[in-house]
Amino acid sequence: MMPEKDTVANEAVKGTRDIILEAGHKAITAKSYHACGLKEILDLAGVPKGSFYHYFKSKDDFGLQLIENSTDGWNQECRAKLTDRTYSPINRLKNYFNDKITYFLEHGLSCECALPKMALETSQLNEVMRGAIKYSFDSMASVLAQTIREAQVADEINCKDDADMLANMINSALQGIIIRVQIDQSIVPLEQFVALIFTNILQEKSSS
Repeated sequence: MMPEKDTVANEAVKGTRDIILEAGHKAITAKSYHACGLKEILDLAGVPKGSFYHYFKSKDDFGLQLIENSTDGWNQECRAKLTDRTYSPINRLKNYFNDKITYFLEHGLSCECALPKMALETSQLNEVMRGAIKYSFDSMASVLAQTIREAQVADEINCKDDADMLANMINSALQGIIIRVQIDQSIVPLEQFVALIFTNILQEKSSS
């Protein structure tokens, strides 16, 4: 059976839109949101300018959709690790942070996500885009907070401080550490950060 016409059209639209978003993500990651012009993004995508305005109302609309698209991927990765209940809460937390180290060791020390780059430009972005970035960081912190809360309830960690406060603090610090990794071109700051989390902040309770 042939797909209905509308379904085929929707898949074609989604495909072209994704190509533009992927090109924008690559360009912005290499530079910044404001440093990338539409021509550069469209040349990289191999898409004519007229097609761009079929999917996006403006560059800011494109930026907003890029933030939302990146947030979906980021949250899926975050949830996959932190909600895998084949592991205890404390081990889910360890897996999540240790995987950050593994990622950089396997893929290089450059940050391959546009969101942190755009987050540094929030003062120059419109309120809608700034709010979308805030939502992205808040939603990731909320999953982290839930796992910390589960570890506290399971009596796996010594720290009894508010889980939301801890998650926001850790998440904010992590973004800064990732920048330091790129500045130093060394994984050591991230390794030290993860060690600090589990020896001082989310210290595991002794089984004895």
